[in-house]
Amino acid sequence: MQSFDNARAIAKAPRFMTGSKLKNLLTDRVEDWTTRGLLDLTHVAIIEVGDTEVSIIEELAFSPLINPLDGLRYGMAGFVFPFDYLKNHGGWFELFITVGNDGFAHHLFVRDREGVDPELLTMCRAYASR
Repeated sequence: MQSFDNARAIAKAPRFMTGSKLKNLLTDRVEDWTTRGLLDLTHVAIIEVGDTEVSIIEELAFSPLINPLDGLRYGMAGFVFPFDYLKNHGGWFELFITVGNDGFAHHLFVRDREGVDPELLTMCRAYASR
């Protein structure tokens, strides 16, 4: 997992992306966040092959599979998708959750490929829009 948790690192992040789709997505977001004054209020995580729920929790201190408001896990009765946005970009899912009232957000890019946490992929596929 690649993780960028400050404005300087996020601004440089597109340079480190090897795939053009992710590089373009991240470049667009960095430009948008910079224009809107949100670059300092963003944490970006790139979830790739080999990343598990445990590694995501270790890095972000939460699981995207658990709704933080009620503790329900994806697949449980009554589960409500906890993110503000989820889109399928064909090969990558983009999702974010805003935390608090100041605009801080965790912004995740999840690779849609075997080897990424299967439960996370199933959830993304179930809730994503195109």
